[in-house]
Amino acid sequence: MNISAFDALEDDHAVQRNLCHDLETVADGLPALPRSEEILRLCEAIQRVTVLHFSRAERLFAGLPLAHRPGPAFLSALHEMHQFDRMHGEDLASELCRSIEPGAERDVGKLSYMLRCFFDGCRRAIALKESGIEIARRGLMPG
Repeated sequence: MNISAFDALEDDHAVQRNLCHDLETVADGLPALPRSEEILRLCEAIQRVTVLHFSRAERLFAGLPLAHRPGPAFLSALHEMHQFDRMHGEDLASELCRSIEPGAERDVGKLSYMLRCFFDGCRRAIALKESGIEIARRGLMPG
């Protein structure tokens, strides 16, 4: 088992936690929004996390030696969580980008809900993966 792969995954989680914090700050500041540059940075970060980080985590867990690999229920749950978060992320990034267009009207309730769906889901997936990392490191991953 490659322990450094888990370290890389935990580094991804630090990036994801920072993104969740930044998005929660946006939600807490509504109806005001950050400057356009910050919105674009957040949209790029959402894309990077949902495309790169999520697939890296799924590949890592699926590629573990059998004695350390999570069972099918874990892998399925993780994939499903990532699918929901990816979909929420795409919708959120689109809505954020639309919200900074000149003259765009904002539905603050909708945007708040979308922000919270993404960062709550992302945090749940992080918790699942970190429990899997801890158990796999000890070689006790249940089937």
